[in-house]
Amino acid sequence: MSFNKKFDQHGTWRRNFALRLKLLGEWMKDHDLLNAAVEERLHRLEMQVRSDKVMVAFVAEFSRGKSELINAIFFAGYGRRIMPASAGRTTMCPTELGYDADIPPCLRLLPIETRLQTQALMEWRNVPEKWTRIDLAVNDPAQLAQALEKVAEVKHVTRDQARALGFWHDGSPDDNPLVGTDGLIEVPRWRHALINIAHPLLKQGLV
Repeated sequence: MSFNKKFDQHGTWRRNFALRLKLLGEWMKDHDLLNAAVEERLHRLEMQVRSDKVMVAFVAEFSRGKSELINAIFFAGYGRRIMPASAGRTTMCPTELGYDADIPPCLRLLPIETRLQTQALMEWRNVPEKWTRIDLAVNDPAQLAQALEKVAEVKHVTRDQARALGFWHDGSPDDNPLVGTDGLIEVPRWRHALINIAHPLLKQGLV
């Protein structure tokens, strides 16, 4: 059985379980067995089952096929690569795919410079004006692929800047990135990327 079919089954189970919770609450209410606290708890549980996300992470060293796997799962219908996938590092920043019906298809990018501030990534999610947003033409494979190439962008900074951004550690020289002939260090241009598209798996709660 394919991953898509298994996830469809999971979505069906979630919907059926949420319906049973709702029916249980109605039955208890009809038989005077439901107080306010239990009613609230059943309602919260029902909403949690309906809205909970299933998170799948693709983690590996570079050039190990993560982008190709994402292309195969989410973009196979386009007949071409959509996420950048070539030899070497292609996805420079953590990239998250999801679906939010209240937001049009788009790519949102958080600048790497936000690492210089104390806010956690979760806090930056609530500051949309700090993200660079690119609308996605989901029916235009060429535009979609071109837009998603942004996740591979890099910039070159001094050693002091790399240290401030968290990419250079004097105490761990073996883990530091290579220094170019110009004395600069390559770092990701973006700290995090959010891709919002209406793929069937994402609409069912996969992230």
